[in-house]
Amino acid sequence: MATMEQLKTFFSGKPIGKVLDIGTGSGDFIRLIQPVFGENTRITGIDPSDEALTEAHRLNTSPNIEFLKMEGEKLGFADGSFDVVCLSNAMHHLADPAKTFSEMKRVVKSGGYLLIAEIVSDKLNEAQENQKMFHHFKSFVDQKFGITHRETWTESEVIDILASNEIYPELIFPYNRMQKPVTDREQLDGWIQKFENHLNQLKGFPEYNEKAQLFESFKERLSVHGFQVARQVVVVGKIT
Repeated sequence: MATMEQLKTFFSGKPIGKVLDIGTGSGDFIRLIQPVFGENTRITGIDPSDEALTEAHRLNTSPNIEFLKMEGEKLGFADGSFDVVCLSNAMHHLADPAKTFSEMKRVVKSGGYLLIAEIVSDKLNEAQENQKMFHHFKSFVDQKFGITHRETWTESEVIDILASNEIYPELIFPYNRMQKPVTDREQLDGWIQKFENHLNQLKGFPEYNEKAQLFESFKERLSVHGFQVARQVVVVGKIT
């Protein structure tokens, strides 16, 4: 199974001093890639959410990691500031993907790299289909409240979007964050509770009954197949 070791091999011998992670959330992707670049690499994570940044600070204590409140569509960095600019599982949250990609290319050095990891909707097992069901439902609820949150794309659609923004793969591989489905009843009940909490937000909307039936299907599927985060496609493109 492909792992982030492929990134380590790809970047081996390349002088990577500064990395930017856009839409960092709680810094999950930073924790994943820090071993790829080494502890001496300076990593900056940005996110517009104060709550996410508070959690990121709590979970990432390395002196070489910093977090700033900032949006990807307007990066407060000079041209060519970073050797690598990352975007992990955030493409489907971008209000203006083209503007964000333009900013990413602006702040990366000539000869630097864009690293994009994006969850996809195809070639999933049944447990991953359950996560997709949950994710697409959450995107529906968010959109009802004016939050930018698209459903996930297929791998080929992700590649096409990157190509339309002149980002072409030098490296591409699949990555599974969860190696096997979760079947523990307590953990599954946690996902059921999250789904129900989002469903309750729809009370009073005409789609409520339809989504309530989806909730019942979700519960049945979890009991049979478990829950596993859908696979990602990881793409590295060089910027000349």
